[in-house]
Amino acid sequence: MKYIQTEDVMEYGDIRGFKPSIDSMSGTVNWNNGEDMGKFIYATPNWEQEGVCPVSIYHEDGEYQDVALLKFTDMSKIQQKEYYLNVVADVIDSFLEKR
Repeated sequence: MKYIQTEDVMEYGDIRGFKPSIDSMSGTVNWNNGEDMGKFIYATPNWEQEGVCPVSIYHEDGEYQDVALLKFTDMSKIQQKEYYLNVVADVIDSFLEKR
């Protein structure tokens, strides 16, 4: 595979207590710490387009906030992983600051 996949993300482990999981209905990757139930960070590689990963915060009340659109073109898989993890960590940090 040229781009990181959902299965790759599941092997990355947790970030500041947030763990990735796959939604069984949609196949999306969401990050949650188990404490802020009803709020999830979605970051699913290749969700709508190969080599692209939208990053959004979802609130249980139905509100979505798009925060980034990662593009992995011309990156090695190692660079893609670092980019993905850095952006998800930044979103988690801002998420935790707003609590």
